Amino acid sequence: MTTKTYTTFILAATCVLALGACAHSSTPSTTGAPSAPSSGVPTASQDPATAPMSGIIFAASDDGIDTTVTTVRAIDPQSGTITATRTFTFPSEYLSAPGYMCEYMQCYSPDFSRMIVANNDGENEKVAVVSTDGTLTVLNDAIPTPSGHTPVSNHFAQFGPDGAIYVAHIDKDAASDRVGTIYRFPSETEAPEAVPTDFTVENYARFQVMPDLSIKRTKTAMWVANEAGVGCFGADAVTPDGTCLTIDQGTIYSTPGMPLAQTTPEDQTRLVSNWTTVSLPGLESTHTIEGWLAVSPDGTQMALYASPKDPYSDLSLPIFVAPVAGGDATQVTTTTEDVPGVVRILGWTK
Repeated sequence: MTTKTYTTFILAATCVLALGACAHSSTPSTTGAPSAPSSGVPTASQDPATAPMSGIIFAASDDGIDTTVTTVRAIDPQSGTITATRTFTFPSEYLSAPGYMCEYMQCYSPDFSRMIVANNDGENEKVAVVSTDGTLTVLNDAIPTPSGHTPVSNHFAQFGPDGAIYVAHIDKDAASDRVGTIYRFPSETEAPEAVPTDFTVENYARFQVMPDLSIKRTKTAMWVANEAGVGCFGADAVTPDGTCLTIDQGTIYSTPGMPLAQTTPEDQTRLVSNWTTVSLPGLESTHTIEGWLAVSPDGTQMALYASPKDPYSDLSLPIFVAPVAGGDATQVTTTTEDVPGVVRILGWTK
């Protein structure tokens, strides 16, 4: 029996959090100028770099010797064409944070203009935010260090549904005891504020910013819910009617969701062996389902990445859609554009 671990970011409503400012903190170090989020309706002549991120959203990283390039793309599910892109370029000593410091959608600002990256070379990992214009802002220097304390770790970070950046920071006090604090950066250029929690912030302890901006500690699975607040721990996506979906070791599973208040601690380590298998027989015979999935806005279809078992049989980008209840999968991408790195489905937007 297997457990579906750390999944994609929760569906969240935008709201504002008011917290007391933390004294003795400085502003982060920034190179370049901040970028403005794009807006408007896509047109045939619109630059993909500024076109709205609408449709099936996925990301892939190309790790070079000196620089890493992560590109987020939007695909029109009707035509299969790539309609929008957001490109993040940063020094190769930084890691693309998905799967390390944060989980996929958590690693990107809601408008996809910024991305969290990290450098884990030694203790007190560097946490940085990179913008589509190439600006790299290191957050470490802005985190206040109390007198007599030594910074130890910045092990987890994520964007909240409010667009702010949350960082779990660990200090070592004069008695060599570890003291943990979660800091909230309204933006990468503003000083952080300490956020109260009802749990002890520890090294290697993941956390999650909920839709109401409360902060919860997570165990082996993250909470994923639909707009009505119905969901599951360990889901990749939840349909509007409350069906939770996830991929585990190449197989899709589903189960009915529930409100968070009705869950128990045992639900945080829910085994997919208790979920129902969703079969895509035609696809599974020729392809290997990988990574994460997303649900269409109307809740009837799911998008997924499935690489061909014969790598030379099809050179097009293997992104498929299929009914959430199972059945025949249809490839929606026709492009043979080279997409290096591991492809990760992030979401499906209107």
